[in-house]
Amino acid sequence: MSNRDDLLQMLQGQEPERIPYIYMGFHDERAMHKLVPADCCDENTYYVPCDDPPRERFSPEPRTHESRERAVRMSEYLDMATVAVGKGAVSHFGHGGPGEIQPVVIERTETHKILQYEGGHKRYFHYDPHSIRYYDFPIKDEQDLENLELPDMRDPARFKDIEEDCRFVKESGFVPVASVQGFFSGIHNSFMDYADTLANLLLKPQFMHRITETLARMSLDAAEMLLDRGVEIITVCDDLGNAGGLIISPQTFREFFLPWYEELTRLAHDRGAYIHLHSHGNIKKVLPDLVSIGIDIIDPFDWDENPDLPALVKQYGRDVIFCGGSTGDIYEKDLDEVEYNIKRACSLADIAEKGYILMTYGGLDTLSNEYWSSCLEIMSQARERRS
Repeated sequence: MSNRDDLLQMLQGQEPERIPYIYMGFHDERAMHKLVPADCCDENTYYVPCDDPPRERFSPEPRTHESRERAVRMSEYLDMATVAVGKGAVSHFGHGGPGEIQPVVIERTETHKILQYEGGHKRYFHYDPHSIRYYDFPIKDEQDLENLELPDMRDPARFKDIEEDCRFVKESGFVPVASVQGFFSGIHNSFMDYADTLANLLLKPQFMHRITETLARMSLDAAEMLLDRGVEIITVCDDLGNAGGLIISPQTFREFFLPWYEELTRLAHDRGAYIHLHSHGNIKKVLPDLVSIGIDIIDPFDWDENPDLPALVKQYGRDVIFCGGSTGDIYEKDLDEVEYNIKRACSLADIAEKGYILMTYGGLDTLSNEYWSSCLEIMSQARERRS
């Protein structure tokens, strides 16, 4: 049975042979190049235009067969169930690809690079230590919204690689996935200052409803184009919380964002596809809402942020697939702690009625290749189903 079969069986309510695995992503591009074989990467792998080899943007030329082979080899090497389709979508999970706004490098030095995204905002990538600063957001008032220029997510040329990507990924034994922008974090990551976003949700609700609808319609158009070309899982990265709880109140989430998740889920389910939501933090106050609209998979449920994780799985695991269960600092631990952490996460499969997917994230360039290989072996063994 292929990794694809395991994940699809779980989504269809059957028991997989092995616990599926999804890797969220490396700490930065340097870590990726250090830790994976060279034939798993190319200029289309990382979610922003790469530094090795240096590129200013993703090429408008059709994707090559060799590039698709490299994307599949990455999932083979990591023993994952999925391959993200589209240029720039392979790593990180939930980021990159034509369903999201795309960047262009406007400055590159030995210490940093600056990217400008469709819509206008910029991101400053500092290399050592790795950090990202988001700035120059295009929306400050209602006139800015009127003047906002967004990409045409109905343009077939934007998605020209997706159908062949999906065909190749399926034939290779994996599930093709693709990302669209989160309905909440998409605003404050790319279009409006974070503090202004939170304030305006309370003080200017009609304005924020207009922004939310404008950006949500863009993402729904992108999702439809991706699904119609063979994508089987739409991934959405939308961090709603931290260890202390939700960033916004449950009422605010329900008013502004839940209806769009319901529409996205309906769009996917009508085409026989699935929705995978990524949100860091303790989001248990809105789990009933997400379950009620039919979200299929939710991650990462970091155990440090969700100390009552087994209770959550018992309560909601009949209706949604839990993905994650590790901790954000797992690759900073010694191997004995890694093994404990991974086995504890995989034990959730015993109580998750609908299914469980292991997810880890954050491979660092400071790790030795021997340590990294040992971590992969620990995860492979822990994912074997117990009789």
